[in-house]
Amino acid sequence: MRFHLRRPAVGLGAIVLAVFALIGSPSVAGAHPAPAVTAAGSISWSDCGNGFQCGKLTVPIDYQNPDGAKIDLALQRLPARNPSSRIGSLLVNPGGPGGSAIDFLRSWGQAVSRNIRDRFDLVAFDPRGVGQSAPIVCHDTLQALVAVDPTPDTPQEWQQADDAAKKFDGDCQKKYASFLPFVGTKNVARDMESVRLALGEDKLTYVGYSYGTEIGQVYADMYPDRVRAFVLDGAIDVSLGFQESSRLQMVGFERAFQSYLADCRQKQCGLAKNGDPEQAVDALLAKVDQKPLPAAGADRPAGPGETLLGIIAALYSKFTWTQLTNALLQAINNGDGTQLVNLADEYLERRPDGSYPNLIEANLAVNYVDQVCPKDPKVYEQLAVEWAKSSPHFGASAASSGVTCAFWQAKPDPVTVPKAHGAPPIVVISTTNDPATPYEEGVALSKQLESGRLLIHRGEGHAVYVLGGDQCIDTAVNNYLLNLAAPESGTTCGNGPPPPESAASPSPTSAGASRTPDASPTGTPVPGATATQHAPGPPNTGNGHANGTARVAAVMLAFVVVAAALAGVAVGLQRTRNQD
Repeated sequence: MRFHLRRPAVGLGAIVLAVFALIGSPSVAGAHPAPAVTAAGSISWSDCGNGFQCGKLTVPIDYQNPDGAKIDLALQRLPARNPSSRIGSLLVNPGGPGGSAIDFLRSWGQAVSRNIRDRFDLVAFDPRGVGQSAPIVCHDTLQALVAVDPTPDTPQEWQQADDAAKKFDGDCQKKYASFLPFVGTKNVARDMESVRLALGEDKLTYVGYSYGTEIGQVYADMYPDRVRAFVLDGAIDVSLGFQESSRLQMVGFERAFQSYLADCRQKQCGLAKNGDPEQAVDALLAKVDQKPLPAAGADRPAGPGETLLGIIAALYSKFTWTQLTNALLQAINNGDGTQLVNLADEYLERRPDGSYPNLIEANLAVNYVDQVCPKDPKVYEQLAVEWAKSSPHFGASAASSGVTCAFWQAKPDPVTVPKAHGAPPIVVISTTNDPATPYEEGVALSKQLESGRLLIHRGEGHAVYVLGGDQCIDTAVNNYLLNLAAPESGTTCGNGPPPPESAASPSPTSAGASRTPDASPTGTPVPGATATQHAPGPPNTGNGHANGTARVAAVMLAFVVVAAALAGVAVGLQRTRNQD
């Protein structure tokens, strides 16, 4: 799933709903066509509480036919607190595809540093097909999808996966056949250009997480002269084909799972007190595969789909490892899958009335336009066996989720490898043990972009700026956004896991240390200061927004997601969000 939702699918496919995004196939570099977006619509802003303004912008469904059918994009804005020193508009997207940028801005806008809040109008729009922007809604409930066995190992179970995929895809096609071919990232980038024109900005400042990095890189490739400062955090490498993209992402989740287990062993968490924690989890997965686990505090038992999705949800951030341990202990020791079901539902953004948003439909619709995937369902059965070798816990589920793509009927419009020729420096942030968008993808994107600057976070979790509590990262990014002082490529923050051995990373800016702006006690960048690798500290130390960071992390987890999400996404902090 990019948010990475990067991509869901059927059943656990719902699990991989954000997890194993099948990103587009390789294509010609730097070849994004950009039909002219010449007519700027107008946005009529109205107050929508807590300082936020809401608005709508009408755009064509097909930019090749600007006088044809149209849709309304939903926007939200938090005006700069110091208009006299205002720099411009800063757009943000949390990923997915399928995450509502509007919902995300409500929390993220309260968590960014004082200087960012003072000097930028913070703006978000829900991408087409998502949230409040002509949402694609094909389902009554996602529970049937989530319940499909994510690791089918009999012809009957594969047939169930095929049937669920055909039904879901058919419902979407019947309702949105004329819209689905136009929801891909190329058109989202064109929508972003329409937003720029409507805002009256000469150039854009942008922060994109997970799938949001794909929006950013496609936009920069189409409109390089309209880029002011772009931050792409939890980056996606669109050059990867279907198989390599899926393989790399499931390897990322396997790495994160093994880090969780190693931490559990070292700290003697509850799972490790009666034996090896990995064996305990494997035994639980085998048990629920035979018979769903009762869940006294949920409306359904924890089957294999809910159980695996619950585990994956908690792997997006190290902040939620304790919650994962508690959920697993409840299931293993008490035979109660309530917390696992709740983790899965938090991940899917279940509402109080039991309904779900259109996260899955939007995620599928965008990914299956952006990519080309095998159309023979039998191919996925073969991939399940192959990918289980690379990722014993998640490989087969990634393959089974792909069946949804096999039956998707909308014509693809694949994204191409970006160059962003002529754009100013673009900062790409990659975390060494990111489960949803593995470190290697950020390294690749930083090289594909002609002006890419790689900023490395040694740590756990999906995405980090504002969300991860690393002051070193936050300071470097804030200095770039405010002063256009891009960090040197290879600048490193954090003292967590080193880059994976398989990843070729650039040399650091100095032996054993990394050059990056430091911060004053108030969080104001101090140009020219240097720092060695910083360990992550409390969220936004010095910014006064620790609670806001907790809320935004909770929101990210829901999206993701991708995650995303995304990303510092603390499911365990969901309660904080609900109390605000």
